[in-house]
Amino acid sequence: MLLSFGVNAEYFSFSTDKQIESFQHNNGNSGEFYYPEIVGSGVGLIDFDNDGDLDVYLVQSGNFKNNKKSDQFFKNLLKESGKLSFKEITNDLKLNNSEYGIGIAVADVNNDGWNDIFLNNLQQNKLLLNQQGLSFASFELSSNPNLWSTSSSFCDINNDGYKDLYISNYVNWSESNNPKCYNASSKRDYCGPSSFEGQKDTFYLNENGTLIEQTNSFFPDMPNMPGLNVVCIDINNDGFNDFVVANDGKPNTVWLNQKGQKFIENGLFSGLAVNAEGRAEASMGIAVTDYDLDGDFDVFFTHLMNESNTLYKNNGKGFFQDVTNRSQLSTSSFAYTGWATNFIHVNDDIYPDLIVFNGAVAGSAESNDLETFKQPNQLYLNSANSQFTTITNETWLKNKAISRGAAFGDIDNDGDVDIIVSNNNSHPQILLNNLNPKNWLGIQLQNNSNIQIELTGSKGKILIRNSTDGSYASANDSRLVFSDAQLKSFDKIQLSQSGKIIKEIPMATTNKYILVKLP
Repeated sequence: MLLSFGVNAEYFSFSTDKQIESFQHNNGNSGEFYYPEIVGSGVGLIDFDNDGDLDVYLVQSGNFKNNKKSDQFFKNLLKESGKLSFKEITNDLKLNNSEYGIGIAVADVNNDGWNDIFLNNLQQNKLLLNQQGLSFASFELSSNPNLWSTSSSFCDINNDGYKDLYISNYVNWSESNNPKCYNASSKRDYCGPSSFEGQKDTFYLNENGTLIEQTNSFFPDMPNMPGLNVVCIDINNDGFNDFVVANDGKPNTVWLNQKGQKFIENGLFSGLAVNAEGRAEASMGIAVTDYDLDGDFDVFFTHLMNESNTLYKNNGKGFFQDVTNRSQLSTSSFAYTGWATNFIHVNDDIYPDLIVFNGAVAGSAESNDLETFKQPNQLYLNSANSQFTTITNETWLKNKAISRGAAFGDIDNDGDVDIIVSNNNSHPQILLNNLNPKNWLGIQLQNNSNIQIELTGSKGKILIRNSTDGSYASANDSRLVFSDAQLKSFDKIQLSQSGKIIKEIPMATTNKYILVKLP
């Protein structure tokens, strides 16, 4: 069923911030059909100066022959001015990242109370350590420097309070390894991942704030795969975080944590490797939530056009079933290539809704013509029967772009989740959520490593996720926000670690974000 709404009832509005719109992503479009041109890039939301509002890091890609412009950083002036606006402060923070950029991840790596940044690049990844909100110190990670890195996830895998790092790596492409591929019209086009050898992902163990490469020790059976995305979730509720990796055109991999000692691959047995027809799909974006309010995390992947996006329902023990058709999410996605995605609330009920950002990767008639790559985005409303309704005819949905990454967070601090979208070879866009609840609860967890968050009350229970990973090549807001319907339907927020309840928070209106310290 398709629903249309008038202009006054639209779920999102475009922000017209001129500073953010001044950023121009450059994919290096050269006429040579270099594969990385169609893959990036992402965007990060980070409160770098601990002033309570979200700042924006925009990842730049660039030319292959010449030096490119740096990534750009924008400070949110909400606290200073009382209204949402941004100022570009890249030079002030001593940032000069001129690598060909793809993705970004955010976490407090050294537990000093300041959020740090990890950059996924075509060759040399970088770690930017926050210098107490004044600048960033740049470090190049010594191991595997020349892999094409796409997305990454900060995740505490051994419950020691420090967040470790899993990096998804893509394919073995280079300017000298750029074969000629052709579309159905016999015109030259971009190649797909099958034209290249996949690469092994990389894992860094965080030892007291220092990232040390330990891939072989923790992942002895790491295969060569075209990895585009990774999320950290405890899929079997055993108290240890696992990894789900989206592979492009190959079976997705699921790494089950063996009590912080090593990981074993469980993709096919878990049900997440392939769809209900037994086919591997071109997985790109990942969204994780408890969409059916049954107390476990479910997983959604976005895919290439002519493949449906896929929703997998968790049975509570880490075994998943493809429920895309019964959830009414199949047919509407065939015409599009999905990238960034997430579950957020756009109307005031307790069921998380779904957003998908699209953009094609092939089919251009001319070498420098990217107009045919532009596609509209999609919004689905969730319901009590776990079926999704497709929403159309909103201004922001009709806007076509080559969308890639998107970061989700309450950018204007009004109690709902907004979005900043990174568009390939174009300008970013900020989508402001029009939910604007009168009463809401906002929480920022301190020392939130490997904390299970559950709402309990008259409507049963729902598992809540506050990780910054997911979407595609982007970093999300880790704060928690609950609107009117959730406040009325649930009694408390229960925080657990390793199966033990460590704190309970009443569901009460704050209309601001409060800091909750944990043991």
